[in-house]
Amino acid sequence: MSEEQKIIEQERKGVVELLMKKNGLTRRQLVEELVGIWTASMVGTLSDDEKKQFPHLVF
Repeated sequence: MSEEQKIIEQERKGVVELLMKKNGLTRRQLVEELVGIWTASMVGTLSDDEKKQFPHLVF
């Protein structure tokens, strides 16, 4: 990784940390939110039989 790439990655991480702080989020809360969004966007790829494995969820 070049020095410029290291600086860019460091700044990107800084932006993420600042945004989390401004929004009162922990890294764990952010990950959980993103997992939920990803899951909701991918649930359509499950078959009806696969969905039946989760009887308490509404699809």
